[in-house]
Amino acid sequence: MAQEGTAAGPADPATGSGTTARPAKRRARRAEGIRIFSSASDAPRSRRPTDAIILALAALGAIALSFPAPGPTAIDIAATNLVRELPGLVGWFWEAAYALLVIWGLALMVLALVAHGRKRLFLYEVLAAALALGFAILVGSVSGSDPSTSLRGLINTASPPIYLATRIAIATAVIVTASPDLARPIRVLGRWLIGIGAVAAVALGAALPIGVAAGFLIGFASVAAVHLLVGSPGGRLTLDQVTDVLRELGVDATANKDAPLQPRGVALTLASTPEGRPLLVKTFGRDAADGQLVSAAWYAIWHRGAKRVGAGRLEQVEHEAFLTLAAERGGVPVMPVIAAGEVDQGDALLVIDASGRTVSSLDADQVDLNLLRGSWKVLGGLHALGISHGRVNADTLIVRPDGSAAITDLGDARIAAPEGELHTDQAQLLVTTALAADTDRAVTAATDVLGNDGLAAVLPFLQPAAFEYDTRKAMHDQRLDLKSLRELIATKTGTEIPPLEPLQRVTWKSLLKLAVIGFLAYTLISAFANIGIDTIVSEFQGADWWLLLAALVLSPLSQIPQAFSTMGATLHEIRFWPVLMLQYGVQFISLAVPSSAARLALEVRFWERAGVPGAGALSIGMLDSFSTFVIQILTIVLILASDAVTVNLATDAAGSSGDSSGFNWSALLTAILLVVAALGIAYLFPKTRAKLHKFRETLREKWADAKEALRVLRHPKKVVLLLGGNLVAQVMLAVILSLCLRAFGQSASLAALLLVNTFVSLFAGFMPVPGGVGVAEAALTAGLIAIGIPEGTAASTAIAYRLATFYLPPLWGGFAMRWMKSQAHL
Repeated sequence: MAQEGTAAGPADPATGSGTTARPAKRRARRAEGIRIFSSASDAPRSRRPTDAIILALAALGAIALSFPAPGPTAIDIAATNLVRELPGLVGWFWEAAYALLVIWGLALMVLALVAHGRKRLFLYEVLAAALALGFAILVGSVSGSDPSTSLRGLINTASPPIYLATRIAIATAVIVTASPDLARPIRVLGRWLIGIGAVAAVALGAALPIGVAAGFLIGFASVAAVHLLVGSPGGRLTLDQVTDVLRELGVDATANKDAPLQPRGVALTLASTPEGRPLLVKTFGRDAADGQLVSAAWYAIWHRGAKRVGAGRLEQVEHEAFLTLAAERGGVPVMPVIAAGEVDQGDALLVIDASGRTVSSLDADQVDLNLLRGSWKVLGGLHALGISHGRVNADTLIVRPDGSAAITDLGDARIAAPEGELHTDQAQLLVTTALAADTDRAVTAATDVLGNDGLAAVLPFLQPAAFEYDTRKAMHDQRLDLKSLRELIATKTGTEIPPLEPLQRVTWKSLLKLAVIGFLAYTLISAFANIGIDTIVSEFQGADWWLLLAALVLSPLSQIPQAFSTMGATLHEIRFWPVLMLQYGVQFISLAVPSSAARLALEVRFWERAGVPGAGALSIGMLDSFSTFVIQILTIVLILASDAVTVNLATDAAGSSGDSSGFNWSALLTAILLVVAALGIAYLFPKTRAKLHKFRETLREKWADAKEALRVLRHPKKVVLLLGGNLVAQVMLAVILSLCLRAFGQSASLAALLLVNTFVSLFAGFMPVPGGVGVAEAALTAGLIAIGIPEGTAASTAIAYRLATFYLPPLWGGFAMRWMKSQAHL
């Protein structure tokens, strides 16, 4: 789509859509004057999920900064020196920039006070400033600054620095509170002034970088609190403004009526041409990116499968327009695109034909079998092009004036969609038609188009996770029971009800389990090392954050030798990059699956996609995991046999101080016995034994293929890659552990740390706990204490190491999983 907007050419009588697209000439008159406010003074205000997220993150950030506060930290010193050495910038520039924060904030308050109908905005700005001041005094007090010092931060423009930067907090609160009400250029100017003012505070010595960061967090927290309390406008254009921008895009139409603001932050407006042709105008303003980010991120957290996260306004318009045009060209009945583009004020618009009625507007007796079959054929045509819709519901299914079915709203559609997303679409359509008509007719129409086998394939996807809130609410209101629907389909198709497809990545049960594990981890560490949370907080306050950052940077590099090890497990030729992405993917799913099982499951799927038979893929995964096990055992045996490390297993750990009783080995032994007992009890259940028996039978059946895959052991180069890669990976992890330990002022030999980390990895890998959560932290603490590290430092090092190597790697592991899925590696 052109940046300036595109418009359709002459209409095709058959489809009603434009046959060509060309840049539109700007024919519309310009709105007189400069647009200062983004919305009308009486525009509706809404509470948005982004505000809740910002409030939570800002609060967590402020708490985290209170540990090293008031500074200066090593980062503060380096950043301050860098700012003060910026060439060509003298003191008067910084003083002016710092003063502009106050001037701009006051100007916005005066503007709200004198502008017609904006008095409420003035009150909201005052409220945000008051909250920011209160929060600043509170946080400053926690970090050792008395209230008078925090108040002095408002006028302080020179050394000594004050924690926190109160002026930054209040200015950020006022400017950002007003931002949703202001036009985009004014918002951008305010952001630049905040950023330059923050640098000025550091250059003048009024605050350290840590105080400026805390000021930002306090300011944003205050803004989020105000917006959650009173809401903020969506930047929705008035009807006259919509008419103007339509003409700017080359569409001769008049906006008639606003539709409700959609959950994704898209403003919908009904318009019509002079000939009476109805149009739907989708305006992607400020809230479009917010709504898309939150909904997509929420979906990505809770459900399997990728969604586009954080797409810009124009990108969202282009995405929907492109897929709509692609579907139309492929012969799929869709509501055609009339125009799409971005206008001068930064709003992105998509204009589509609105002829017809939505299925949600029809009565049940108006939905006949022909319409139901037609809906299935429309979706089938879309799927034949490899496009999934993503939001099939009664509002996206259209009945055109001639009575035929069509589909619209491809904003969440995906090209080259995996099979699971196609089946999810079918599940959504089945439930939508059952709600619109009745269950029997919906199943009959689906069977007529899909056949028995095709409909049976939808059964695993008939679960609440496949549907949006509105659909689930309609199911509740109309008492549509998914279990009964699955039973009906199974009876009609003559199939058994299969297990449900795991669409949800996170469930409330899994969150509760994780919380229990976290509590047990804290209990174990406290019991073993005889320390409390205050000890760990004190250790982190005195840590060298540069060394912790170095450990975090080294963490993803440790997967490079692991990738070479995986390549050594097969004779199959494959590029290095996909195998490296596989390692990051393993780190991602280890959050939900025990580490050894996670690696094996993902590698099997990966190699099957690469063309390796199922048994061969299983053998490659098992060989890779087994080689890791061998290296770990050999490492432990060799280090212990060489007497390179002295391990203190006495009750008084070397390095203990004061009257500490040292590490509680009896507690560790008790915990191990409890885990073994739990595994034994689990084996007593027939279901567990049946699964183990089935697994053994599968291995026997596939032994021939497995022996073929094991031929790799006859190639010395492959064996060197297999074992050498694992060894280098273990050493790199020990180096990361060393960096974490040094960050807390302690050190140990590489052999000692290699022994501790290898033993813990081996132990945690066999625990039936996702990622060894709790178990690994406790075992690391025990191992470090055993080699002479004080209890508090041992526990803090274990937490920092696990953050760098386990809890944070899923951030880039998620992107790796998305890439592998997009490239058909999974």
